[in-house]
Amino acid sequence: MIPKNSETLKEKSFNKHKKRTLPLYDKYYPFNQKKANNVLDCGSALWFNLKEHIKTKERALKLESMFTCKDRFCPFCNWRRQMKYSKMIYNHIRALEEDKKHRYIFLTLTVKNCKLDDLRATVNVMAKAFSNMTKTVRFKNSILGFLRVLEFTVQKSNANMMHPHFHVLLVVPSGYFDTKKGKYINTKEWSAMWGKALKVDYAPVVDIRIVRPNKTKNANASVVAEMSKYPMKDTDIRRVKDFENLTKQLKGIRNINAGGILKGILQKANVIDDDLVNTDEEERQELWILIERILYSFENREGNLNYFKS
Repeated sequence: MIPKNSETLKEKSFNKHKKRTLPLYDKYYPFNQKKANNVLDCGSALWFNLKEHIKTKERALKLESMFTCKDRFCPFCNWRRQMKYSKMIYNHIRALEEDKKHRYIFLTLTVKNCKLDDLRATVNVMAKAFSNMTKTVRFKNSILGFLRVLEFTVQKSNANMMHPHFHVLLVVPSGYFDTKKGKYINTKEWSAMWGKALKVDYAPVVDIRIVRPNKTKNANASVVAEMSKYPMKDTDIRRVKDFENLTKQLKGIRNINAGGILKGILQKANVIDDDLVNTDEEERQELWILIERILYSFENREGNLNYFKS
């Protein structure tokens, strides 16, 4: 039973993502105790400001400070990064749409599975091939800009085999799908272009889809929802020795890249980790007045792992 005088944090997202750091701690501890302890401390103490809106008199908790480990595999940090990436991407695309309407395509580029030991080399080959493909006349004549993110998954039948692939958001002109204009690239041609850039003797699997708004989101929000999640997923690797190898394979590898009219979309990406507290920079702070400062600590109280008011 939870003590009656205890108060848990009502915002459940913090608890959900903090709990996901515990398995990561177990993976790091055998070979890097410093990183393991940083992951364990990440988000363990949250300072909130209880504020009141001067016009509506609404009261809300506003996160004021916390420690974040900034590890690339940390689920808690990646949750905060994803929100900031989403906002950054959304604002950039919204600004583009104010000037001129475009269409958006979601492209997935794959290669044959590789061994974990070869992941770094494979990703480097993919990155070079993608760069070469973007320089071709066909690509430049049809594509206005791109946002490319790296995802890798573990083969279910063999934990030592990896499936690296690129998810790419393509910006195309509004008349792209008019076949008379000669800009449209179908799936077969994308496969041929990608295979040529890779310099392989097989036809790589590609998937191409038109980004369409759903019933609850506009087109821009749909784009953001598709693209911001992929670089932030938890790793499927469970064995410690494999995870240690993965950290070495991906050291210095960039998860996200952009070009064309989307090149500026990542202008602030290198400073995202400087502040994982504030995820809504547009909010007018002067409209809120401070009522109380509250500390929530992540603890285990009588079998209940949660954030409790200290």
